[in-house]
Amino acid sequence: MKNIRKIVSVAVLIVCMTQVYAQAVNEGNNGAVRLGVMQGPTGFSSSMIGDFVGEMAQISVYPSPNEAVARLAKGELDMAALPANAAANLYNKGVGIKAVAIIGEGMLSVVGTQEALEDPSTSPITINVPGAGGTPDHMAQLLYPQYEADYSVTAPAQLAQLVIAQKTNLAILPQPFVSMVLRQNPNVSILSDVQEKWTELTGQEQYPMSILVVRDEYAKENPLKVERIKEAYRNSIESIISDPQTAGERIEELGIMKAAMATPAIAQCALVYKDGKAAKEEAGSYYETLLALAPDAIGGRLPDEGFWL
Repeated sequence: MKNIRKIVSVAVLIVCMTQVYAQAVNEGNNGAVRLGVMQGPTGFSSSMIGDFVGEMAQISVYPSPNEAVARLAKGELDMAALPANAAANLYNKGVGIKAVAIIGEGMLSVVGTQEALEDPSTSPITINVPGAGGTPDHMAQLLYPQYEADYSVTAPAQLAQLVIAQKTNLAILPQPFVSMVLRQNPNVSILSDVQEKWTELTGQEQYPMSILVVRDEYAKENPLKVERIKEAYRNSIESIISDPQTAGERIEELGIMKAAMATPAIAQCALVYKDGKAAKEEAGSYYETLLALAPDAIGGRLPDEGFWL
């Protein structure tokens, strides 16, 4: 009797292992994961995942979120690293996606010359914001309502050059453009840390800037691949932080940003990997604030529980 039980147990184990193996092989036949990332700091977290999954990830780099969002909605991408508000907006518009993890947090600063704040002839004071509708814009409206926003220069790189040349005296910028500005013009300094102001206002230590998302259908059909990509992101971010030199080279190879700019700024770029409860709580607080401030930024309502993988 004992032998029969042992034989049955072994048979069940073999069947289970065969099913798992078959699922892995089946997923492997579906081709590489098509992953969309942005140029600039939103794409940094993706730069070293190839070290952990090889050619299983096929990375495409886009100059702005709009193209990645469109391709994701059409099913031309399987996963994407998106600005946090864009991810919620896409979900609330009915596109079948799931949020996987927060892969980048707040890294904004107000930079300029102290004289810009002290000049009595300037009223109201203008703060240059790199484009309407993004995180810098939301933070400018929420945290610095005393300034009049100027959206005429939409590219952070171009705005950074104007700050360096002191053709504009006040701007809200993300890393690594903040580090670049400080290196190239000693008259410019950080006048306000956006993350500190956020904490003062909300009591929350951080807010998400970049979120990894996956199409619903793809997640259901390829759960093992999604798990491997998640683990690769966790490992990639650890590697980027511990070896910024190599990370900078990979960032440049992918066309995300020049290594000379990326490498020295990585330590200030707030790269993280948060999933599960921690991600839900942080993103939830951020989305509640956006709903009160700029509801259209997240599609007019809070994303429900179905938003999370």
